[in-house]
Amino acid sequence: MQEEVENKTVNLAVSTTKLTGRTLVNAFRTYLHHRNNVKMRRALGEQHGKVIGKQSVKELMGKGDGLSVIEIADGSAKGFCKITKKYGVDFAIRKDKSCDPPRYTVFFKAKDAEVLQQVLKEYASKYQEKTPKEKKPSILEQLRKLKEKTAGNQERKKQKHKKRQKEKVR
Repeated sequence: MQEEVENKTVNLAVSTTKLTGRTLVNAFRTYLHHRNNVKMRRALGEQHGKVIGKQSVKELMGKGDGLSVIEIADGSAKGFCKITKKYGVDFAIRKDKSCDPPRYTVFFKAKDAEVLQQVLKEYASKYQEKTPKEKKPSILEQLRKLKEKTAGNQERKKQKHKKRQKEKVR
């Protein structure tokens, strides 16, 4: 009886080890297969110009389409990049440091001009400089106003407190 239990235990341990080894080998094979497929897709995509989004001017020119140029004056180039990613536009950005607020030159494919107009509309609505009426007041101004309001309240509280003390004394 004891011998039978020991044999079953050993058989279970051996079969579990084989299963784990087989599972690991299959998982590794699947990983290698996937990795080779990804490399092939990348190689084919780069050959056929399938890179989308931000890239160098040289890569953009290599696609064979004409280029168009626009300038962005303010420093919110990150916002512009986010919006262009959303629309899937191929573009390249160059920063001109010679100006005090740096200017950004955006190169894009000529065939993307209509899509870029939509990008610029959205960009302008989000990042355009607001008029003074639309600007939020600064935090310091808000604090000053609140201090003035609370100062008046504190004076009233002090006066009420003094009146109560006088009434108690009587």
